[in-house]
Amino acid sequence: MGVSIITDSTCDLSLQTLNEYGIKMVPLKVYFGNEVYKDWIELDPVTFYKKLVEYPELPRTSQPSPEEFASVFKQELEKGNEVVSIHLSSKLSGTFNSACLARDMLDSNRIFVIDGKTASIGTGVLAILAKRLADEGKSAKEIVETITKKTTTIRHLFAVETLEYLKKGGRISPAKATLGNILNIKPILHLVDGVVEPFDKVRGMKRALPRIIEEVKKKGLDLSKQLCGLSYAGTIEEAKEQAKIIQRELEIGELIITQIGSVIGTYVGPGTVAFIFFEE
Repeated sequence: MGVSIITDSTCDLSLQTLNEYGIKMVPLKVYFGNEVYKDWIELDPVTFYKKLVEYPELPRTSQPSPEEFASVFKQELEKGNEVVSIHLSSKLSGTFNSACLARDMLDSNRIFVIDGKTASIGTGVLAILAKRLADEGKSAKEIVETITKKTTTIRHLFAVETLEYLKKGGRISPAKATLGNILNIKPILHLVDGVVEPFDKVRGMKRALPRIIEEVKKKGLDLSKQLCGLSYAGTIEEAKEQAKIIQRELEIGELIITQIGSVIGTYVGPGTVAFIFFEE
């Protein structure tokens, strides 16, 4: 008997990483016309970005059904385990609500669902921290208490290469997207209580990551004992190159490096880079 950690595919942890940590994942889906793919399972990031650039319309995405979550939860309960399920911000997707409905369907007091109030590798970092607590023998309630506190201090800064996908997704107006692209303006965004908000803007993508680093330095935080995350909308090799820039400037205890998968990538587009840390 133990505690099983479950998340969804927008955590943007690779299947290999999930397997290494022993974290269960329930996938969201991406739709290119009539073609349906399970995020990360049937559509890897590199293939996705190739299709995204070639496809004339923005793909659609959908969260897992309550029944899909319930199936995974039930398997873990039958093993005698408690369940802690951690998901991307409820203000960005219905995934958290779907997991809550699954918990209610099973009517079990051994299932706990957490709104991570973040996305992508932010959710992934929370899931890894939760799994480490579970491996230390912490109870589900103890894990929930710790991770819930972490959701109030997690910081998620990211920059997008192009405004085109924010425009297609209805996040900004076509006029602003056109003007921004002409001027080579790259917005830096952040998540505030689970909602995407503008943070700053720079001229050219080469200035984006240095601006994010500058902001982290301003806070005077000690990241040397933190688990942080970097995700990039491209190849894993490109993600590692972005990570080198961060690691040259910041002393980080441990850095999880990953690609941004197809669901999050639908709305931010290729070339997006994100850095996750805790303000504590």
